[in-house]
Amino acid sequence: MPYNRRDLIGHWVTKEQRPQRPCTHACCRGYRVHPRNMPVILASPTLRHATDEDLRQHFYAVSAQDTPQARRAEAQIVHEMERRDQAEENARRRREAISARRAADRMSREAESQRIRLAAEERTQGYLVTAEGRARGISDEEILTGREAVFIRYATPEAKEHFATNPRPTPGYLRYGRDTRVLYSDRPTRPRRPRPPTRVGRAA
Repeated sequence: MPYNRRDLIGHWVTKEQRPQRPCTHACCRGYRVHPRNMPVILASPTLRHATDEDLRQHFYAVSAQDTPQARRAEAQIVHEMERRDQAEENARRRREAISARRAADRMSREAESQRIRLAAEERTQGYLVTAEGRARGISDEEILTGREAVFIRYATPEAKEHFATNPRPTPGYLRYGRDTRVLYSDRPTRPRRPRPPTRVGRAA
């Protein structure tokens, strides 16, 4: 049976764990019981582990009592509920701030990417892909943001000249500001390996 709920002293227990029976956890070793009801003044661990519903029920119970302890318990519960509300509000503000920052970063990256694209198209007059690349289905997008190996192989000389002094709008540049400028050159022809000399057999 899984341990699927907490008791009032913070233990994970099963639904079959009965109150007012010795606790079998290693920390208790049968020397104390699971409580049935909360004390009037709650200990800090009990206060933090209690659910909102437990605190509401306890507040209604102590508000019916006319003792200084009851008034102190009311103030304690109100303070804890206010603390939880404030923690939720702070968490909500953090989430909103993170979302706003991410949206602003995304818009900034999109604007920078568009600026680089327009500058590259103006410099190359839209001639970014070589004839070999177009025949293989390489798009302008792959030349602008694709792998460097694709760029080196299929970019036009005009595109290579432009991006030798300007960063390409790759994810590494837009997200991390990594300098993507490379002094590109035409692919050198791979030299052929010299063929081993052919051994001539001796004449019989």
